[in-house]
Amino acid sequence: MKLACAQISASVLRQRRLQAMTLAETMVASSIFLLAVTGLVLSQLFGLSQDQFVNSQSGACELARMSFNDLTSEIRAAKIWQVGNVSNGNYASFSGIANGTAQQGSALKLSLTIDTNQYIVYYFATYSTNCVLYRQHSGDAHPKLIAQYLTNAPCFKAQQWNGTVQTDLSHKGVVDVLMQFCQYQYPITKIGPNFYYNYYKMELRATPHVPDGS
Repeated sequence: MKLACAQISASVLRQRRLQAMTLAETMVASSIFLLAVTGLVLSQLFGLSQDQFVNSQSGACELARMSFNDLTSEIRAAKIWQVGNVSNGNYASFSGIANGTAQQGSALKLSLTIDTNQYIVYYFATYSTNCVLYRQHSGDAHPKLIAQYLTNAPCFKAQQWNGTVQTDLSHKGVVDVLMQFCQYQYPITKIGPNFYYNYYKMELRATPHVPDGS
């Protein structure tokens, strides 16, 4: 009797192994598999997002270095400098701010020696989508792009030591410029609502070390 029961039990187990999964078992297994795949995909997307976040921060540092390295060095080396404006993105049309007026404008003219025929002009040019900063030497045929993707109307300011905007043409002052960006450049990363950052700006203040003139 015991042998017969054992044979019947073994036969039943073999039949169950050969049977297909029930609908309930299939649904449970599919749900577990779907949860596992979803977790893997979300982990991958999170990793990509963090990688982009880190790259954008690195890009911001690179952009800051590229934007301000030459500008800072040349301001500090300037013998004669003046804040002014240019017309239609033409550096040769530079006109300085008149004495007795707040010394702020869209362009900065630097002479590294007392020879005013040799100079460098940094100027902002506005286009339909953004504003850019150019650098052009008096002997160059084409300007050099320094920064782009600017959203504000940036300007150069000649300031006193306490931050007050100068109203005279004294060369003994501080050059200040503020730039706000709508995206990073390296890599291209948007800035604003629904993006990584709500606001990004860079501000530079530099003083000529050996200014000439009054």
